[in-house]
Amino acid sequence: FGSRQRSRIPVMQSTPFHPEQGNLAMAEASARRLYESGFEGWDIQQATYLTGYLIMTISIALAFLAYDAMRGSEFGLWGLLTQFGLFALFEGVAYGFGGITHHMLDTYFERGEPMDRSWGHPNSEWMFAWLMAVVCAPLASSCCAGSAFAFGELGIGWIKVVKVCGAIVSVFEGYLVFSDQVDSSGTVAVYWAVITSLLSCCACFSRGSRQAGVWQIFIGNVVRLAGFFIIIFAPASCRSAGGSRFGCPYPEEFNHNAIYHCCIAASVVLIYAGVMDKFKLDRENAYNLMMRPKPEGRMCGC
Repeated sequence: FGSRQRSRIPVMQSTPFHPEQGNLAMAEASARRLYESGFEGWDIQQATYLTGYLIMTISIALAFLAYDAMRGSEFGLWGLLTQFGLFALFEGVAYGFGGITHHMLDTYFERGEPMDRSWGHPNSEWMFAWLMAVVCAPLASSCCAGSAFAFGELGIGWIKVVKVCGAIVSVFEGYLVFSDQVDSSGTVAVYWAVITSLLSCCACFSRGSRQAGVWQIFIGNVVRLAGFFIIIFAPASCRSAGGSRFGCPYPEEFNHNAIYHCCIAASVVLIYAGVMDKFKLDRENAYNLMMRPKPEGRMCGC
């Protein structure tokens, strides 16, 4: 749903103006994005919210494809396709609202208005979108693990446990946003996503490494983990602008948040491919079993 980390604004000191300094400032402004005071901790780069919209589009489209595949087939509430469909739907909603959040903040910036972090104040409307993002993200992570558990046939009990844990994280994130601790929100959701992805990497191999779709799901969760590690371990300089970014390995215009979003988008596609491979094989096996001729009963003579 997007990292809230944001470039910190250097404090401008009052100094005599020189034409050379004015030319240098204009050159810097054309080469990079300067950030206003009041947006510290929040990323409003266009690449960040556009890649958030990309995740939303891909995830919701795959959720509908999964639903379409279920039509005409027997499926249960805790089945593989149901769990993936819920994962893709929550993922799309979470990152979509995350993109809306960063887009709204960028709009405030373009209008020259500061953001507000208190409910009901001017320019605090973005908090509604952020609330939806941080509430849906842990549920998406739980459904991601639920997909792997259903794939590995670990049982409904484990799927229920991971769903309850995800709901607890969602409630906690919602509490942070409602209690004016919005700058602290999102962190627990990211670490919960890391935990569920690690569990998914293990769960998908519970039926062996030759099962149809297992490697796509495993690689998808590895790519997902790589994305989360990018934002967790990004150097502090990556959250600054201009010359203050020295030592950051990621470009400023397509920063670590945008790259992280690309990893998430790729992971959803890979997991979907693995889920569909398994679903098609199971459906084919069920059809073959149904079409297998039944042995004729023997007549006993008296």
